[in-house]
Amino acid sequence: MKRVVIYFLLSMMMGAAMAQFPGGGFGPGGGRPMGDRPNMQQTTQKTYKGKTYSITGTLIDKTTKETLFYVNVALLQAEDSLFVKGVSSDDSGVFVLQGVVPGKYLLRASAIGYQTLYEPIDIDSSSVDMGKLYLQQGAAMLNGVEVTATRPIYSMEDEKIMYNVSEDPSIQTGTTSDALQNTPGVEVDVEGNVTLRGVSSVDIWINDKPSRLTAESLKNYIQQLPANTLERIEVITNPSAKYATKTDGGIINIVTNAKIKKNVFYSFGLNGSSQPRISPHASFVWANEKWSISSWISGSYSSNKNHNSGYSTSFVANDTTDQLDTSTFQRYTSEGRNKNWSGNISLNMHYSPDSLNSLSFWMMSMLSGGKSSSLEQRLRREYFLNEDNFYTTDRNSGSKGVWVGFGTWYTHLFNNQGHNIMVSLNGNITNNASSSDYVRKYILGTDLSKDKSTRGSSKSYDLNADVDYSIPYSKNGEISVGLSGAVNWGSSLSSPDTLVFGTDVRNIDSLRFQDAMNRSQDYDAYVTLRQKFGNFTMKFGLRGEVSHIFYQVAGHPESKVSTTFFNLKPSVHLSYRTKSMHNFNLSYTRRLRNPSNTQLSEYIDYGEDDYSIGNSLLASVATNSFEFNWMKYFEKFGSLGITVYHRNSHRDINTLTDVAYSDVFGRYVRYTMPVNVGKSFNTGGEFNVTYRPKGFLNLRFYANIYDSYINYSDSKDANKNSVRHKFTYSFRINLWTKVWNVLEIHASANYRSASQSLFAETKPNYSINAGLRATFWKKRISVYLNVQDIFNWNKSSNITTSPYYESWSSNKTNSRYISAGVTFRFGKLEMEKNVQGVGSEE
Repeated sequence: MKRVVIYFLLSMMMGAAMAQFPGGGFGPGGGRPMGDRPNMQQTTQKTYKGKTYSITGTLIDKTTKETLFYVNVALLQAEDSLFVKGVSSDDSGVFVLQGVVPGKYLLRASAIGYQTLYEPIDIDSSSVDMGKLYLQQGAAMLNGVEVTATRPIYSMEDEKIMYNVSEDPSIQTGTTSDALQNTPGVEVDVEGNVTLRGVSSVDIWINDKPSRLTAESLKNYIQQLPANTLERIEVITNPSAKYATKTDGGIINIVTNAKIKKNVFYSFGLNGSSQPRISPHASFVWANEKWSISSWISGSYSSNKNHNSGYSTSFVANDTTDQLDTSTFQRYTSEGRNKNWSGNISLNMHYSPDSLNSLSFWMMSMLSGGKSSSLEQRLRREYFLNEDNFYTTDRNSGSKGVWVGFGTWYTHLFNNQGHNIMVSLNGNITNNASSSDYVRKYILGTDLSKDKSTRGSSKSYDLNADVDYSIPYSKNGEISVGLSGAVNWGSSLSSPDTLVFGTDVRNIDSLRFQDAMNRSQDYDAYVTLRQKFGNFTMKFGLRGEVSHIFYQVAGHPESKVSTTFFNLKPSVHLSYRTKSMHNFNLSYTRRLRNPSNTQLSEYIDYGEDDYSIGNSLLASVATNSFEFNWMKYFEKFGSLGITVYHRNSHRDINTLTDVAYSDVFGRYVRYTMPVNVGKSFNTGGEFNVTYRPKGFLNLRFYANIYDSYINYSDSKDANKNSVRHKFTYSFRINLWTKVWNVLEIHASANYRSASQSLFAETKPNYSINAGLRATFWKKRISVYLNVQDIFNWNKSSNITTSPYYESWSSNKTNSRYISAGVTFRFGKLEMEKNVQGVGSEE
């Protein structure tokens, strides 16, 4: 029995993903990438009108002779090992595959810690009872059968590099944020910001559709959603014309776990940490052959402290000496605390009346809020005024918001040859409110003490529609076309007022009062052609985009933006796979990224000690991306992957930090403005290796090294001309093992070197994490214990070195903490793979 318990702890972490059930998922989209051709054998199973049969059997440990429950059993096509359907063995080790069409197949039974078993089956005119099937402990075996479909932790498919989260036992106790850290090329900083190969302009998709979440809502999503609800994460560093991305940094597609039919499941649990943080959650799933309904509810409350410090020096040009004179020096320290809460509830409904049609509906609501407080001390020396100022600033702020997303889509299969159409309509509503109060008291220098209060709000409405149509023009060729349209309406209001000292009167700060509105419309069309020649695939695409944006701040005609962009985006992808599972991919794409409405607006946004302004002369960023990928899966070793890439941009948009005299402040102050950089590129490579010498141990190493180049020239001021080169690299090591036959151990180490932007640099950050995990009572109770950033190293530091402004800043939070959690599960446990979602597609 001990051996069975050991096996069960590991099999839980694998989940039901090996079976690759169609459908399921979170958010607008489903388990299959939009427009991709369905598996022909799966479609044949659905549309076959003749008599079907069943395959049954019992799985047994060859050494202990005990039955094995929750083993992944998959039925594969004999000729090419393509997936047909799958199940998991029940509590008695019995599995039943129903609705099998006559033909030749391979039966695959797989579990961590056991050799993968393959048995050929010929279904002719009767059901098959395979009797007792024995699994041998140890590495995988083939039993003389050549297999061309496997599920390594990392794999490659056309333009996608995939991290199969459900196959990685070391991440099952973590969050989606932790899983993203393990994804090739992806980094998540201490604030939850996501970058891909050092680029922040990356699109986050959920189940093959843009998430359309606000930045803060997206952070809440990836920090709350458990990693064990994910099927995989797809990285598309060089998206083809099929993908409607508005950025040039690539796409990260988060795919949640698949749907399993005919079950009822519910669970609840509680996670917490010493930050402190507490997060309860509950879920429910009901499904039969035609209907699937799932819901999820969760909440979170957290509190953390932070410490900030830094200094800055401003300079101005001396026309007499041709030297730079120091105008201002500042030094500051602050202590603060942030408290945040959020709640999520979702509903997903899926209806399949027959094998050719499916209709889905999803809805999700996310509530969030927070409070923060800080006390800052600042010393400012004004050299031209020959004056020292020392003051304190006591800030208290709060925010609350609601995001509601909804959508529906319909899919129709015309036949079993890949001829299909999908129509979808999705939308979301965002409503946020904020407040900020601060009191500034001068202790030294001119008394400019201030008591200020600001109230703000913002609203946004989005609606988008898509039509995607695919039709094969030959056995190995397919054309896909698509149309999409999206509209957005938004408004924001910021109303600050200042207390007149000695009275109860508060005056509106008209200089900083802001009432803005924005609108945008986007219309896209694409066509892709995909042709296979054996194991060689060619994919060509072209996308056309028309975008119109409007923006204006009431009472400020100089802020008005009304412009239209037209872009053409070609793409070429070539891929080849050998029989021994060498995967090669060569790709080129050209993308154009438009500046945002606020970047184009010349409205001056005044802060308390600085200001920012847009740039109406900004042009779209043109980016050419070239990539070569190689990946190989070794059955007795693990996997190796190498990527070489070059990404060059013309007119890239960066932020210029400068100094100018301001009549509003009566002194030289810092300001920021977006500018087009002449040339920039990132050239580098990624190396990824997973070592799995035995079933109860895997060691994974990832490295990304690239050369960052920025060339900026200013026709008005040669001092601002800059050419910057910097090598940036990051490394990650992850370890998972099982000791004493009962305990799982997880450990990871991360390091990222300094990275650069125009006149700015982010200093290195690093951390080491470790944890334990166990599951009891036939998977009905799970517990875990983690220690994050064991040595409390993680912090963010930034340096600015522009010709007229230099600064250093550091932010440190209580990044070292202990977290623990417990989850209780009831019903058919394999249904857990369908929770956490609001959308599915077959």
